[in-house]
Amino acid sequence: MTARQTAIAAAADLKWLTNSAALLGRPLRYHAREAMWWGLVRLLVDRLGLTLKAAAGAATEALRAPGSRALIDGVADPSGSTALVVDLPRYESVFLANLSRALVLETPRRRGRTTRRTRDTVGAASRYGVDINLVRSSLARSPAERLEMLDANVAFVRGMKRAPK
Repeated sequence: MTARQTAIAAAADLKWLTNSAALLGRPLRYHAREAMWWGLVRLLVDRLGLTLKAAAGAATEALRAPGSRALIDGVADPSGSTALVVDLPRYESVFLANLSRALVLETPRRRGRTTRRTRDTVGAASRYGVDINLVRSSLARSPAERLEMLDANVAFVRGMKRAPK
């Protein structure tokens, strides 16, 4: 990955990344796992107002936590009345969308001529067994409607996991 791809995947400005890495004394590496960590740090700093050092510790703890929800002890108050909970599957889905955008849109073009092969990807997918009508109907929906469907599916799966066997 390039520096720009890492910044886009982390949903952060490249200058913010380099300055934050310098403040934390942490080398800035350009790969997906590091971008995921920086993205969570950026989210905690911008949206919740945590200090950079506290956000870095919370992000490390959250990404190491097993399960789908990470309860962060470092930012909870001593009385135990408040705590920070990170919904990891939701954050990972947002991060993966940013990573995909970074890798597809920000990949440097190769020099030379491009190949002019045309592929029938829809036909190949249907021959492989993919239900194209389902894909088309999903793409016809707005992003908000797709997120509502995703939330409904998550609620259904969680309900099925909790159901007695």
